[in-house]
Amino acid sequence: MSSSKIPLTAIVLTYNEAVSIETCLQSMARIDEVIVVDSLSTDDTLESARQVRPDARFFTNPFKDFGDQRNWALDNAAPAHEWILFVDADEYCTPELLDEIAGFIQKPRNEVGAFVAGKNYFLGKWLKRSTMYPSYQLRLLKFGQVRYRKEGHGQKEVTQGPLGYLVNGWVHDGFHKGLHQWIERHNQYSTDEIDLILELRNQRVTWADLFHPDAIRRRRALKQLAARAPARPIARFLYVYVWKLGFLDGYPGLVFCMLRFAHDVHIGAKLEEQKYLQRKASTTEHGNQALDSSRSLRRVPVELPGRDTD
Repeated sequence: MSSSKIPLTAIVLTYNEAVSIETCLQSMARIDEVIVVDSLSTDDTLESARQVRPDARFFTNPFKDFGDQRNWALDNAAPAHEWILFVDADEYCTPELLDEIAGFIQKPRNEVGAFVAGKNYFLGKWLKRSTMYPSYQLRLLKFGQVRYRKEGHGQKEVTQGPLGYLVNGWVHDGFHKGLHQWIERHNQYSTDEIDLILELRNQRVTWADLFHPDAIRRRRALKQLAARAPARPIARFLYVYVWKLGFLDGYPGLVFCMLRFAHDVHIGAKLEEQKYLQRKASTTEHGNQALDSSRSLRRVPVELPGRDTD
């Protein structure tokens, strides 16, 4: 390890990320070890990555969900350092973030991980308000202290240790493959969200958490409340665009909030579709049972009075 390098292992998840992988890896030049876990890319992702970071180690694993992929990397990639930073290929580290991480991991501490908030960009503008920044994800962690599990289209951390928060975040370019790809991706995300929303509706809302100083607890309580909200797409749009001042992000903020509105409409429509299919299946099952019962009655032999031949 070079003395100028941060004693950290960065694990980058990729799938057809040739358009962004170079920028992503270049932004992590100060990180000592880079591991790329690819989900069977069919473009030049791996070739481009090797050109930028020839010392990186590469692994391939079919993608199931984000939680599973991160757990697989922890179990199979054998990171060289105690501290791990998970990065997606459309996330670009800033010098300020790397400085903060270097200080965080080199000081003795009780925390086993830290949350990072990405700055989301659309049409060249940072959407500070219409993406409800900061929206934290646990991405910096001590090896062996954190696991992940699937939740909706994303993942939730599983750990018993205390966690911290980083002030600085990376640049997140979620539209780097074009708006059409974002829409296609969120079509799948809306399907993945169905089970999560049903689960949240069964959980008790802790109203005090809506005002808790911990941002993760506040966001969790807000999700539980939003899952029950009538006219959910309109309620969320008004909350983000008006109450959270999303309109201050200008035209890009308006378009983004409308895209999210459409996403929430899709989720609601898929929830109603699921209810309809369940009712249809139940009606069909009851109808089949009634038909089987009727057929059984018709098959019961009937003894007719015999004719006396004597």
